[in-house]
Amino acid sequence: MGSSLRLFRVWGIDVRVHWSFVLILVYGAFIYAGHSNPVVGALYGIVVILLLFVCVLLHEFGHALTAKYFNVNVPNITLLPIGGVAQLERMPRQPFQEFLIAIAGPAVNFVLTLLLLPVALLVVGLGVESANISSLFTYAQTRMMTPSLDGLLVYLAITNLALGLFNLLPAFPMDGGRVLRALLAMAMPYVRATRIAVMVGRMMAILLAFLGLGGNIMLLLIAFFVYVGGRGELEAVESRYVLKDIRVRQALNADAHQIFTSETIDKAVDLIMTTYQADFPVFDLGSNFVGVLTRNRLVDVLRTHGREGRVVDIMIPAQEVPVVGADVTLADVWDRMLEARSRVVAVKENGRFLGLLTLDDISELIQVVGAAKELEDRRAAQRPTKAAL
Repeated sequence: MGSSLRLFRVWGIDVRVHWSFVLILVYGAFIYAGHSNPVVGALYGIVVILLLFVCVLLHEFGHALTAKYFNVNVPNITLLPIGGVAQLERMPRQPFQEFLIAIAGPAVNFVLTLLLLPVALLVVGLGVESANISSLFTYAQTRMMTPSLDGLLVYLAITNLALGLFNLLPAFPMDGGRVLRALLAMAMPYVRATRIAVMVGRMMAILLAFLGLGGNIMLLLIAFFVYVGGRGELEAVESRYVLKDIRVRQALNADAHQIFTSETIDKAVDLIMTTYQADFPVFDLGSNFVGVLTRNRLVDVLRTHGREGRVVDIMIPAQEVPVVGADVTLADVWDRMLEARSRVVAVKENGRFLGLLTLDDISELIQVVGAAKELEDRRAAQRPTKAAL
């Protein structure tokens, strides 16, 4: 997503387009260039693709605006050759809210179909001599591949219907997978619902890949996206499940090293080389917390300026570091990091600085506590079976 261009901002949401979007425009121009006038056909193909992605954008706004209604921030929507992605900073905890957010996108496509189809059929009907339904659809099918107003209307109506139905396939992380997970989560634990939805999605991905082996590259790309995306969602949900019962104060390192504004960059380099710590709280001579020096910031400075300079010149000021309380859960801290796009948070209690928490700290806890929790869940699942025997 890093190689995307911002187009505009509306309702607090940045609309971006990935550079590879140019490829789908070229593809559209190529498909229609076989028209009697190749230039007209190519331009028409580009218009078709652009209007199609207007529909895709409206689909993503369906998700985004519904999410914002439930106080879920949506920083941006990115258009890609295979569709669009609305970046939600988190999913709501209530399954019914997730259901509404997931279903909103396909619902937009169905509404567009209902608006476009009658107009398309009316325009097509004016060009058909016979009122026979069969001849009407035959004519419409022919016109779809011909640069024309009626062909464009038919194409957009049918494509919106196809987009709505396709997105409802139960293949996580597509909309249908999220709908399935939300419905399951109304009757079972969220983690288990996610596992089932991801398993169904993987089966769907295998089916799509099998169908794509005949030469349909788009289906192969979607199959890959579904398989990888489902795994990522499952990991995220299982990680949050591990973190939801751990408080921040339990995860703080009481022996963490700290550095002072007056110290040189060499001091920070020595600490990184001789300890396992990668991010350091920075204090002034009055022992006041004034900033954070992260490993990434230090590495960037070493590449450009070397070891010359002081810590105060390269640290992240304290006012730019997200702050959390000591009694919130690590799941909430993780959400806070994602919202702030920060790998570190400062922990404070009654205004007093207690320490730092980093993504590295949380990742280690996920691995260690997650392994123990997985064994505990397996044993808990086996107990009813033993009792029944």
